[in-house]
Amino acid sequence: MAVYSLPSESGREAGGILLGSYRGPHVDVVACTGPIALDRRGVFFFDRQDPGHQEIAMRYWQCSGGRVTCVGEWHTHPADEAIPSRVDRATWRDQVQTADAPRVYVIVGRKAIWCGVGLRFHAVSEAQRISDPET
Repeated sequence: MAVYSLPSESGREAGGILLGSYRGPHVDVVACTGPIALDRRGVFFFDRQDPGHQEIAMRYWQCSGGRVTCVGEWHTHPADEAIPSRVDRATWRDQVQTADAPRVYVIVGRKAIWCGVGLRFHAVSEAQRISDPET
């Protein structure tokens, strides 16, 4: 009989939304949500399902007088390099088509962080890759 066990917390992707504000051409990220109970997490996917992300975003929006809003999203990849997958890029392409402001996307790998920005009618492009100087 085969025994199957779920991957540990560290072996599953995590993610959430980025909360911030727009200041001219700048996007200021001030907070983010993390995985919440109803989110779906696997070795190669993170699916934000919990309504808690929206509730947290609404609290920030209300407390800031409408200044702080969702400016993007982040998630992890179970690899040293943080490189967007085809699924990531397709999802982002759909999101930026209806966005009125730039969207920020972050992928955290084990040894590097990938950051990108998406603008309406443009593909999401890499803004910066940050590598661990110890590697």
